[in-house]
Amino acid sequence: MKQIRKSAAVILSLASAAVIIVACSKGGDSPAPAPAPAPGNPCATKNIVVTLSSTNAAGCTGGSVTASASGSTNFTYNIDGGTFQASGTFNNISAGDHTIIAKDGDGCTKSGTVTVASNASGPLFAAVKAVIVANCNSCHTGAAAQGGQNFGTDCNIVNAAARIKARAVDGNPSFMPQGGQLSAGDKQKITNWVTAGGKYSD
Repeated sequence: MKQIRKSAAVILSLASAAVIIVACSKGGDSPAPAPAPAPGNPCATKNIVVTLSSTNAAGCTGGSVTASASGSTNFTYNIDGGTFQASGTFNNISAGDHTIIAKDGDGCTKSGTVTVASNASGPLFAAVKAVIVANCNSCHTGAAAQGGQNFGTDCNIVNAAARIKARAVDGNPSFMPQGGQLSAGDKQKITNWVTAGGKYSD
């Protein structure tokens, strides 16, 4: 009789242990899983490289800038804060420094600076420009240029070649500059340039 009672106690003990095991297997005492980490900055691990090249500007003809980027995909480009475009080529760009931004498909950007140089002018144009700077620019530069003639850029001088000769050499309808006529030598410089074609390269 004692043996039967002892066996019953063992079975009861095992049954209790089984309950505990089942409870643990269901996770009743286990902590909740940790939340997934927030996604990081997609640009942090990228090494975007922008390669830039340019051609020179000349008078009224601007230069060009070509940009290419690596280190990601689906790039678009802009120049000096303009609209982004699929092509990395920009034409008719004035001489000077320009900022290019490359942007990939995730919105990650990389910028670079490129200089568009200016080709040297021809000797006839250079001589006429010196005459204009010395005698005309006090009245014909900036937003308030008299008669709407702004000779502050090489292109404007080229575009006004015929008018410059008419006023400074021929006196049509009157001689300019207002302070007195140019010397015969300066008039000849203008005539020589216009006769050669009145171009930046002349």
